[in-house]
Amino acid sequence: MKRVVGLAVFLVALHGTAHAGGPQVRACKFEVKARCASGDVSVTLKDGAVQKLDILIFWCGLPGRPGYTCTVDSTRGEDDTWSEDGGATVIDNATPFNDTRPDRVKVTVGKYVSIDFAEAQSAGRCGAGAELPRAIVIPAQGGACRVWLDKR
Repeated sequence: MKRVVGLAVFLVALHGTAHAGGPQVRACKFEVKARCASGDVSVTLKDGAVQKLDILIFWCGLPGRPGYTCTVDSTRGEDDTWSEDGGATVIDNATPFNDTRPDRVKVTVGKYVSIDFAEAQSAGRCGAGAELPRAIVIPAQGGACRVWLDKR
């Protein structure tokens, strides 16, 4: 019996380590009907560190007109500048619309993944009728994102 228990513990440990170093994707979708905004967000992690951030937000246009989008698509080691600040990953846009102001997104990973756009520029990333939210939180167990939009 001890051998069976020992074998079971070994197999569980082996299974856990086989996936430990691989990438993990935390993602969610959202829809804010009152503001006619929707989108999807994904953060790719490796060993707990952010490797890729991919955000697509769609805003409805006026009746009979196409909508507008906002995109953030950044991968560690490519064009944007990535740094760590107090447990958060900070991604500075390499080509900001207004180069006299900061254009950065802050991603904090814990039970939830929190994406802070307080210092991000919407211009350059969004179409004329769209804007980045103030923040997006990806829940731990999947489901819809929590999104904070600017008040209008």
